[in-house]
Amino acid sequence: MEEVKTCLIIGAAPLRSAGSLLRAYRPDCYVVCADGGLRHAAEAGIRPDLAVGDFDSFSGSLPEGVPVIPLNPRKDDTDMLAAVNAGLARGCRRFLLAGSLGGRLDHSYGNLCVLHHLHSLGCDAVLLGEDEDAYLVGAGETRRLDCPAGTTVSVFPFACPVCTVSYTGMRYPLDHGDLYSDLAVLPMGVSNVAEESPASVAVHSGLALVLVTKTPV
Repeated sequence: MEEVKTCLIIGAAPLRSAGSLLRAYRPDCYVVCADGGLRHAAEAGIRPDLAVGDFDSFSGSLPEGVPVIPLNPRKDDTDMLAAVNAGLARGCRRFLLAGSLGGRLDHSYGNLCVLHHLHSLGCDAVLLGEDEDAYLVGAGETRRLDCPAGTTVSVFPFACPVCTVSYTGMRYPLDHGDLYSDLAVLPMGVSNVAEESPASVAVHSGLALVLVTKTPV
């Protein structure tokens, strides 16, 4: 079986320390910095394979010897999406998008849309924030959650009116339960708690956004 190539993309969302970034990094990753992600990479001692962006959120000097794809500030795609497309063009099919949650809400939402784009292409992808991770799980898929007992897990329908899901290892069990995005129905998937490791979320129909809080309750 051909090995799946992993792309670590480092974004500019706030990180309190280099620790979370170093936990995601592996020497065999293809590393792309999206604009201000260059600052996080430098603080973590990670040398990127590529830098992409209009560099409006990065004020330092670009690292010597690192290829750069400069972007016009007047553009439609975000720096993160351009970085993802660069990884796709180089054969990557697994994406770790670090520094992609937290900070500006518009950037976080834009990165959720990038996650949706990757899922639609059949890629394995996750948004890695300082305090939480985000996955998309589609119909017929199960996401194993290797998180400690006590971790908060929330599940919502994404880009669909309803998703049907089942949980294992959770405090509040669900078996083929429907979660709705209709404003007339209260969000039911907020703040479940993993009581076993691993726990899992299986999706039977629709598309589910799974948010895993990194700090145990």
